Amino acid sequence: MKSTVVKHLKPEFEPVAVVWTDDIPDDALQFKEGRFGCILYLFAEASRRGRVAGGSRDTVVCPGGRAAFGFGVDIVESKPRLDHLAALFSKGLESARDQAAYHEKIEAARPSWRPVLEFGERRHHSFDMARKWILDCLPRYDVPNRYVLFKPLSETDPDENARAVIFPVSPLELAGLTTLLGSVVEGTDPLHVPQGADCLRIACFAYDQYEAEPPRAVLGMLDVDGRQVMRKRFRDDTLTLTIPMPLFLRIEQEAENSVLQIPAWSKLRSEN
Repeated sequence: MKSTVVKHLKPEFEPVAVVWTDDIPDDALQFKEGRFGCILYLFAEASRRGRVAGGSRDTVVCPGGRAAFGFGVDIVESKPRLDHLAALFSKGLESARDQAAYHEKIEAARPSWRPVLEFGERRHHSFDMARKWILDCLPRYDVPNRYVLFKPLSETDPDENARAVIFPVSPLELAGLTTLLGSVVEGTDPLHVPQGADCLRIACFAYDQYEAEPPRAVLGMLDVDGRQVMRKRFRDDTLTLTIPMPLFLRIEQEAENSVLQIPAWSKLRSEN
């Protein structure tokens, strides 16, 4: 897909399309069935190395990754798992309702995971708030296709079922894109900044915005854990801006006569 936005923005990193499909290329990167893996790695491979990457219900086993891709939210079907995640998302062992059972999970975890489990991710101040967020705020999708793919935008066909485009952005690129988005979205806020993990911000939260009117772009890579995963692959000042496809098509139409043509932008871009 030739993008007018990319032509004028000139981003350092390749934007990535999120595609729903029933087919996956033979050379696409997937996790092995049953093996845990973070889908942020798949996104990074698509952006940094130009690889098609993705997964299915068989290859994405992380509950968060499954929810992010839209393969259901099975964590709410199990009270022990729901309680475990409510503790993890709040203050870990301190928040756990069954501290003995939670402590057993800490002891059984890989050493690298134990501090996260013990202290929690501190996304919510309490167990109850975290549990309510999981039940009421986490987008729920059961996509009708077998695979969700991360595809370099330049290799994505316009006829594919792309749901969003993820831009890894510098502060300057974020400024340009935010201004461009604001020029086509009525009101004062073209961005959505949801609480949650970064895997959710580059997929299911953008699915929600696909259906919204007006749709907004989702700002991401704001999660402490997500930044740990991404810091070896992007710079510390890199964020993500995930633009649902209806909104991306709007800014594609505007990009030829937008903030990306004014002298101030050209000067900033040349000095960067």
